[in-house]
Amino acid sequence: MAQVSGDHFSITVLAAPEVPTALVCLAGEIDLAANSALSAVADRLSAIAPTQIVVDVAEVTFACSTLPNFLARVHLNLPDRSALLVCRPTTSIQRLLDLTDAGHIATLRDDLPPSDSWAPTKGSRRLESEDVAPAVSGRIG
Repeated sequence: MAQVSGDHFSITVLAAPEVPTALVCLAGEIDLAANSALSAVADRLSAIAPTQIVVDVAEVTFACSTLPNFLARVHLNLPDRSALLVCRPTTSIQRLLDLTDAGHIATLRDDLPPSDSWAPTKGSRRLESEDVAPAVSGRIG
């Protein structure tokens, strides 16, 4: 697991080469201040090449074009037959995703898909399982 945060955002990532699903939990304001951290996450996901990337946006309070740009970058770097899922958008985030036509590059879901690789805690997007294979090492960004 790796986590990076700024003044108004946090990104938690659980991804490893031997785990087919990567989880990216975004929280707070996903704007230009988060851009370099999101670029580092996209690069790391590209290197790991999971078959499914789940982006949980339930705790995003604000997003500008930085969010759809991040999703587009992740999508472009996905291996063939990989899936990008964007889960649990709030009404305002759903509106942004609809306006930017994100449904063409990602599957939009109201829930998180089940996975043996990760399990979010109640009321939080932090990951509780520390015994899963190590994720992105060190600080992102």
